[in-house]
Amino acid sequence: MSKYKREDKDLYLNPLATTSKKGRLKPEAPDDFRSEFQRDIHRILYSQSFRRLRHKTQVFYFPRNDHVSTRLDHVLFVASASRTVARCLNLNEDLAEAIGLAHDIGHAPFGHQGEEILQKIINDDKYPALKKVLPTFHHELYGLRVVDKIAKRDRQQPGLNLTWEVRDGIVSHCGEDKKTCKLCPETKEGVILEKITSRSEAGMPSTLEGCIVRLVDKVAYAGKDIEDALATGVIKKKCVPPEIISKLGKTNGQIVGKFLKNIIIESHGRDFIGMSRGYGLLLEMMLDFNYKYIYKSPESGGYRGQAEHTITLLYKDLLEECKGTKRFTKNKANKNTPNVHAVLRQYVTEDMKDVYGLDDPDELIVLDFIAGMTDNYAVRCFQERFVPQASV
Repeated sequence: MSKYKREDKDLYLNPLATTSKKGRLKPEAPDDFRSEFQRDIHRILYSQSFRRLRHKTQVFYFPRNDHVSTRLDHVLFVASASRTVARCLNLNEDLAEAIGLAHDIGHAPFGHQGEEILQKIINDDKYPALKKVLPTFHHELYGLRVVDKIAKRDRQQPGLNLTWEVRDGIVSHCGEDKKTCKLCPETKEGVILEKITSRSEAGMPSTLEGCIVRLVDKVAYAGKDIEDALATGVIKKKCVPPEIISKLGKTNGQIVGKFLKNIIIESHGRDFIGMSRGYGLLLEMMLDFNYKYIYKSPESGGYRGQAEHTITLLYKDLLEECKGTKRFTKNKANKNTPNVHAVLRQYVTEDMKDVYGLDDPDELIVLDFIAGMTDNYAVRCFQERFVPQASV
């Protein structure tokens, strides 16, 4: 062992702290300097899929206000807060941070609305081959597919080969109802993570660190979404329930701070991660308020129809191109080839070479390609294919 390297077992006094025991899909030699979870953090940060989160919707499409959150901002908030809680509970900070960074890596363009649009495509009777191999599109389940099969570290081969514990945290980071105040790790002996096809199968995380992320995720977006809605004028200060202000504070920093303090106090020395019933009711109140006045607002959902039109038409167009060229084995690209078709060609023949087998339908390839798009790129591709351009 390197004299510079500190092992997880030497860092954490809490016997419930998680160490990397279940390994990776493909075994690798240990790193001379970093723990296994530190390596995962760096793999996630350097992946193209993670970097694209900067241009994916959190709540509002294409925010012109630089202070309004994107999906990248959200995962950074979750990772930071989760690390804080793990440190105070003497749990594995690196594991909590890694799960926090990657928990939303499976999000499609246009946020949860994009997720629903892709599910609608999967359910379309025209695409039975897709439904067979990918029956549902939930971002947490799809996130596991991203880190296992699609995400790339620049010019390296696809797939990040993360540790089992981080992958478990990704696939099981959401799903409980908003009244849940106590999260207990769930044993997953014999469970093959990549075979999970529903939230019920994913269950709870198998680690306390994963439970931290699952709870902190809601805390992080509940307060920040209110902050963003106030900054953009979607809601007024007088609309925020007075109980939230009196008990949690006027700013997102105060709100998050109060929640994290309560989680730490309620979870210290316990074999679960939780918050008090009072704080659970406050979080439920915030989420109810957000759904009614923010997530259902015209500013948040007013362009859903256009988003659905964009994704649906692009899917049909790109699928026709993929099938018509037999996965780009015929009809070479030329100067008149649309840019998005050229990029899809590169994705299939170079970036993801040898990833897709004969059993993988073209429908899955195109869905993977579109799910990885940023909001900006999806709109540019739509404009290129369906909006008249200057010809001279």
